[in-house]
Parts: sequence; C-alpha cells; structure tokens
Amino acid sequence: MVIRKDGKDKFLAIGDGLIQVTGDRVAVLTDMAVAAANIDEAKAEEARQRAVARLREKLSAEEVAAVNASLARSSAQLQVKRRHHT
Repeated sequence: MVIRKDGKDKFLAIGDGLIQVTGDRVAVLTDMAVAAANIDEAKAEEARQRAVARLREKLSAEEVAAVNASLARSSAQLQVKRRHHT
C-alpha cells in the first residue's frame, strides 16, 4: 500500500482487511500494517522459511490456515521491503 501525503510516499505491507472510500478520504481496516522502514528483512525471511517448513509437516486444517496466514504476512513484508529499500 502506498500512502501519499504532502508529495511524499510511504510504503506499507498490509494484511487482509476492508477499505472504505468516501469523497477525498480513504479508511483502511486491516490486521497488519508495517511501514517498509520498520521491516527487518532477515526476520521476515526467517519467518517465511519457518512457515514453508511447517507446511511440509502433517498439520490439522486449523494449523495449515494459521501457517498460511503467517506465510502471507512474511511474504507481504518481504515484497514491500525488497521493492522499496529503506
């Protein structure tokens, strides 16, 4: 997600959520929003690798859903960080 304010762009990794647009205002409700500058690429990559390894294990449907959510979060953070080095 890109937030543009006063001619400057701020890049965020965001999770699932809702967006509401009214006139000149946008509201976002999400379970995760991390600025690119605050993302630790090494930690996000470690989390991604742990999630991938966990998916190779025998897991319940609930565990698979939780691991997939973790994988999505870490992947989103890596994508933003790698595109917008800060």
